[in-house]
Amino acid sequence: MTMITVVKPTFSILSSLEGLPELIERAGRVCYKSEDRLTPTSAAQFVRTVRRNGHLSVLEHASISVLILGDRSMSHQLVRHRIGAFSQESQRFCNYGRKGFQVICPPSIGVPEGEYSLDTFGNLNLKNIGTLFSLSLAQRRWLQHRCEDCLEYINLLDEGILPEDARSCLPNATKTEIVATFNLRQWRHVFAERALNRHAQWQIKDITRGILREFAGRLPCVFEDQLETLNATN
Repeated sequence: MTMITVVKPTFSILSSLEGLPELIERAGRVCYKSEDRLTPTSAAQFVRTVRRNGHLSVLEHASISVLILGDRSMSHQLVRHRIGAFSQESQRFCNYGRKGFQVICPPSIGVPEGEYSLDTFGNLNLKNIGTLFSLSLAQRRWLQHRCEDCLEYINLLDEGILPEDARSCLPNATKTEIVATFNLRQWRHVFAERALNRHAQWQIKDITRGILREFAGRLPCVFEDQLETLNATN
């Protein structure tokens, strides 16, 4: 029996955000030789001033790493952003026949989170039979094909094909995890393109909006203006 689990995109911040404004201020004041104005409480106002003046290069001295769980279509968009560092779950070395299959379903299709499988006759099967009959035709068809994709992956492994080649039949919906590290200036660019751009794809938009809200709550001097823009569009 081939089992897949539908999961939702998530993220978690891996870096400590403590001390980042102070680091930015210490670096930035070198430009103006105003180190004598450093105080225990001066960092936030300094960062706001340089941000408003467009002196964004000083934001590049601080970086944040975030672990993001999404699908492969999302990660293909994320890794286009430079300058950044990425460490991504490898489909070459991860054997999903052992680790299990997780997939992300678009909201436009709307398959509920949970476990789904094909029985020995190739029919869609759920632990909760009532849920199965509540699914639309599009949802059932999407699940059927995702299960079949994963079944083909297992069949290839059984025939001696390596995971790095068996992965060729896995769909874009396959869950992936990726750690992305950007400096704060680049995070602002990512948010401008993915969180604040109304044309951004739904998944990367939802993820980056969540990250922006988290950053703005903890580093308002750097991200409060972008959060205001986001709130104004909602």
